[in-house]
Order: sequence, then C-alpha cells, then structure tokens
Amino acid sequence: PPPQLLGHTPPPPSHQSMGEIADPVQLKEEGNKHFQAGEIDKAIECYTKAIKFSKDKKALAVIYRNRSACFLKKENYNNAVSDATKAIDVDAADIKALYRRCQALEKLGKLDMAFKDVQRCATLEPKNKTFLETLRRLGAEIQQKLKTTFSTDSRVQNMFDILFADESDKEKQEKAANNLIVLAREDAGAERIFQNNGVPLLMQLIDTGKPDMILAAIRTLSGMCTGHRARKDRKDMISCNVFMEMSQKTGLKKILKVCGQVPDLPDQLPLTENTQLIASVLLNKVYDDLRCDPERDNFRDVCDEYIKSKFDPNDMDKNIHAINTLSGLLQGPFDVGNVLAGRQGVMEMMVALCGSEREVDQLVAVEALIHASTKTSKASFFISNGVTLLKDMYKKTKNEKIKIRALVGLCKLGSAGGDDYSMRQFAEGSTEKLAKQCRKWLCNPTLDVRTRKWAVEGLAYLTNDADVKDDFVDDEAAMRAMFELTQSKDKTILYAVACTLVNCTNSYDKKEIIPEMVQLAKFSKQHVPEQHPKVTYTESCDVANLKSLKVQIFHIYEVVRPLVSLLNTERDGLENFEALLGLTNLAALNDKLRVKILKEKALPEIENYMFEEHDQIRQAATECMCNLVCCKEVQDRYLEDGNDKLKLLILLCGEDDAQLQRAAAGALAMLTAAQKKLAVKITKVTGQWLEIIQRLCIHDNPEIQHRGLVTVFNMLDADEQLAKKLIECELLEILTFVAKLEDNPKKQDAINAARACLSRALDSGFIKPFSN
Repeated sequence: PPPQLLGHTPPPPSHQSMGEIADPVQLKEEGNKHFQAGEIDKAIECYTKAIKFSKDKKALAVIYRNRSACFLKKENYNNAVSDATKAIDVDAADIKALYRRCQALEKLGKLDMAFKDVQRCATLEPKNKTFLETLRRLGAEIQQKLKTTFSTDSRVQNMFDILFADESDKEKQEKAANNLIVLAREDAGAERIFQNNGVPLLMQLIDTGKPDMILAAIRTLSGMCTGHRARKDRKDMISCNVFMEMSQKTGLKKILKVCGQVPDLPDQLPLTENTQLIASVLLNKVYDDLRCDPERDNFRDVCDEYIKSKFDPNDMDKNIHAINTLSGLLQGPFDVGNVLAGRQGVMEMMVALCGSEREVDQLVAVEALIHASTKTSKASFFISNGVTLLKDMYKKTKNEKIKIRALVGLCKLGSAGGDDYSMRQFAEGSTEKLAKQCRKWLCNPTLDVRTRKWAVEGLAYLTNDADVKDDFVDDEAAMRAMFELTQSKDKTILYAVACTLVNCTNSYDKKEIIPEMVQLAKFSKQHVPEQHPKVTYTESCDVANLKSLKVQIFHIYEVVRPLVSLLNTERDGLENFEALLGLTNLAALNDKLRVKILKEKALPEIENYMFEEHDQIRQAATECMCNLVCCKEVQDRYLEDGNDKLKLLILLCGEDDAQLQRAAAGALAMLTAAQKKLAVKITKVTGQWLEIIQRLCIHDNPEIQHRGLVTVFNMLDADEQLAKKLIECELLEILTFVAKLEDNPKKQDAINAARACLSRALDSGFIKPFSN
C-alpha cells in the first residue's frame, strides 16, 4: 500500500516553472510534493512530463506507479490500471504497482483479475494484513458472484421453460411470471434475463394475448430498465428493441386500441378504472425513450394513421373510439396528442360529440376537451367553440358523471390564464360561481367520493384566481371537507388537494419582474402578465387564516403510519425506498415526529434495511437512522449487548459510497456525543474501527471528514485510556495535519474539529506544545 502521506507540512513547490524543467528526477520530486499537498492534477502534470523526458526504465516504472496512484485518487480507474501495468512490465515484483492495479481493477468490477494481483502481493509479503484481508474479501466476493450467477441463470431459464410449456398449469405459470418480475428488480437477475435472450422471450409473452402474461412481461421489462446505475446503459437498448418489436408486430396500435376502449359500448375489451391511464403512461414511456427524431416521427405517424382510420361519418361508435384514443395520448405523450388534436376535423368532431344526444358520446367528448385544454395556447379554440356546449350539458344533463365533468371542463377553461389577471377567460364573477358550485358538491356527504374528487379537481384549477382563494379560505366547511376527503382509499385525490393548497398559499415559483423588461415588452407590444389586485391581501391576511386552519385540521402525524406500512418486506423495493425517504424527512423536523415514528414500531424495519444489499435502500435507511439517533430509545438500543448495530454503523462508515458514509458517520458522531459509553464500545465491536475512523478523518468530502473528526473528539472526551490510545497512533499526525491547514470556508468545520481534538489532548496532558 502507498505510504501514509500525512503528518508533516510539505515544503512549498519550487518557484521554477515546470515548463523550464527537463530533469525527470526533479519533475518526479515536484510531482511527489504536489501529491503530498493534495494537488493531484498538478502531480499528474509533473509525472506526465517526467515520463516524456525519462529514459531509465526503472525510474520510468516508479513514475508510472506514482501516476497510477494519482489516477486512483481521481477515480480514473482505467488509466490507473494502464500505468500500474507499465510499471509491472518493468518489475513483475513491484508490490505497490500490483496493489494499485488490484484496487483499480476491483473498482472496474474485474474481481478475478484484481484477485490475481493481490494474491501475488500476499505471496511477496505473506504477513501483510492489508493484502491478506483484501485477498479474503475478494475471494468471498468472487465465490458469491459465481454462486449468484449460476443460481440466477438456472432460475431464469426455469421460469421461461414453465411459461412457454403447453401443458403447464396456470398456477405454476403465474408463479413463474411473478418470479421473473422479482428477479428483474435485482442487479444479478436483470443481467441474467438480458443475457439469456430475455427481451425477445418477453416479447413472445406479450404476443400470447393473455392479460396476465402481458402484464408480467411489461413489469419485467420495466424492472430491467429501472433502479440501479448498472441498468442505465441497458435501458436505451431494451427500449429500442421493444419499440422495434412493437412497430413490427403492431404493438403500438394494440396499445392505442386499449386507450380508445369505451366500457359503455358493446364488444369492448375488459378494462379496469385505471386501464386507460396505465396505457397512457406506457405510451409516454415508449415515446420518451425514443432516441432520435425519425423514431418519434414514426411514432406520431402511427398514432395519426390509427385515429384517422377510425373516423367514420356513418359509425358514431368508431368516432368516439378515435376521440377516446386521443384522450389517452393527451394524458401520455402530450406533445403527440396536442399535434393530433390540431388536425383538421378532430376538434370539430369533439365539439359535435358534446352536442350528441347519447350520454356516452358526451362523456367521452367532455373528457377529451378537459385533457386537450391543458395548454393555454390551445384553450382559445375551446373557449370560443366548447364553452356554450359545456354550459348546456351542465344545465340539462341528469347524469352526474357528465355534469361534474362538464363543470371541471368549465373550471379548467376558466383558469387557462393561470394567475395572469389580464388573461382571465370569463367575465368577472363567473369563476367564483363555478368555485361555489364545486364547494357545494365537496361539502355534500351524500355524494360518492369519486364525484367529490372531481369537485376538488375543479378547485385545483380555479384557485389560481385571487377572488376564488378568498372565498375558499373563508369557507371552513369546504376546507374541512377537502381534508377529510384525503383520508379515503383513493389517494389520487392528494394531488388535487396539494395543487389547491399551493394555489391558495401562492407557494408556486414566480418569475422576477424586472421593470426595464416590462417597459421593453410594452414597447415591442408583447404581452405583460398582470397581478390580481387582491394578491397582496391574499398573501398576508387570508394565507395566515389558511395556515392556521391547516394546523388544526391536517395533522402531518397521520402520514407516519401509512409510510411505516410501506416498510413491510412484502412491498416492492421502490415502495420501501420511498417510505424510507419520507420518514427521513419527517424525522428531521422535530422530536414529536421522531417519537411518533418509534411508536409505530418502525425502528426494527429501518434497522433491517440498513443490512439491505440494494445500495439506495441501504443508504435511505441509514439516513433515516441518522435522524432518529437523537432519541434516547434509539441510543439505548445501540448500548445493548449482544447485537451488531454499532458494528454495522462503523462498517457502513467504511463503504465507498459517499452518501452512505455521510449518513453513517453522522449517526456515529451523534451517538458518541450523546452516550460516552458508545465511544468506548466502538473499540470492542470490530478490529477495523481505527482504520475506518482514520479514513473518515482524511476523507475528501469536508462533511464526512468533519463527522469523523467530531467522533474522534467524542472518543477523546469519553475515556482517558481510549484517548491515550488514539493519541499514540497515526491519528495524531492526521489531526496535526488538518489543524495546521489554512482557514477555508469549505473545510472550516473539519479544521476547527481537528483543532478542538488537539486542544482536548493538550488539556489532558497527552501532548505538549512546541517550545521556542
């Protein structure tokens, strides 16, 4: 391993310009000084010039070896391997070059090659603990990888055999399909599915026409493309292959067919309430993953041709199928739907359907109008052509589904100008009337939840208007009804509620108004947005009332329980991860919320996820624990004998993931500050504790370094014998080096912590100041 570079202040670099130096020895020395000072780029520059001028093979090998160390620091592992190899070519027993190449190869995932290098190192120095530990660790990792690979290969092949077996029973096929979905969410599983010709086989499952098989295949493909960094490179390839398969086998048209299904018509495909939305999300995903304009143009042309083919003046059922397909596109790849909505005859058909006597025609047309009026630039057509029809439908229809949708359509069109007072679409007072009707339905307990949900959707649009905000904030019954509605099982209501609250509190981002730009816009006859005269009043008085009411009604503590329920191991990894993130944020707010999380018995689950192999889940769990260790109950669990909680935390501090290190080191710093016994216990749970603490104290990340140094201070303050042991080891050199750094705002916390450690050691008599 490279020698310890800390413990003394390196002499300043030579004032001689490097451009003037032609001596490779001097250049190498300059490079060494820069390396010791942490100036890695300058060190690489010196070593590169030294290589250029050096003619001695042995000297050249040393320079390559040194530059390899620089590339390791820069995480440029390919170059680190290349330079180390050049040094080894000169001297096959160059132990430093061998170990550096081993480290770089491990980072590149080439474990077998890294194992050979460290095996050679251990042969040359059989008593070196670092080499032996690395040899043991890499050997275990290789065995586990081989075991996982062979096991996963067998499982993947077995799953596909069952799925394609003609006489396989349905229960076995369903289980095999679900197993594939689970495997696709794991790194090893996703890789083996891909390597075992999985994409074409999954496309064959889609072609079976069996709904369960199609759903399982799509979820498996989604899992292969989502989640881990290693899958990102594979994502474009899979997306491209899937789209090509879909194009060749009319898969895109099949999805469009699903989007256009109208349950009230005969001979329709079996649907659920969310089928069209899921199909829209799929269309949007496919469109987003297309890599070039020709592919996107092809996607748009297929959609255009499909919708045109359904227009038939003699068959109204085909017409509403086309318009419903357009609704699906407007909820998915909106740009595609927006272009198609502008095609000649499409908008006229939508307006004509609104005037149809059939309720199903009206229902489809109204929803299409609502989805198509998302953009302000497109709303003018509907205002001039559709508002009258929507008003008539609202007044005349007895079908509650059409009535509420017509109202939401009017709400959306009425708010097309957003908070720009100059672009209000309706006459003064019209939006207040619409909002009043929405509030009336919202407060009617006899109506079903779905209908009342649409009322909140209408308010989400209308509360852009300051007058509507005033009325809504003053209507305590409506506010209470809205918050009570969030307790229903249909959680899609939460988005509409959140939008309404954002509008009422003016919490959305606003562009800064620059007077000079306003004058310039007026001069060039460009539109200048205007604020509503009541905006200032709304932001002061009524927002205060709203926030007060929110505090009384909307208890954030109620969010803890559903989040904790998502930690269940039966939930998928994404739900576990998002729940941990939510709990992390809540635990950062106050002690009451931390206690609430503990009362919901979330702590054992969070601790279990700290052992999780999934990097992101493990990181999220550790961050959550970092916020929870303030609680006495959590500290007591770490004090208990017979568990590995503290050991795990220390080992996590030694991981390569900076975010994970930051969270683990933060938890360790807070625990040792709160409980001196834990500072002593650190030395008993693992023999690696000192090495890991030292690594924290010299970390490149100032936050991680600061947390490591705070932990050292807590250990110095906890026990005299422990403090003496720390001061007698290399840690003193690290503390001295950091403490002597010049003041730097980015590193000041770490520098101050190092100085505090030295002051503590000085007060204890373990070190003495230098005398003149």
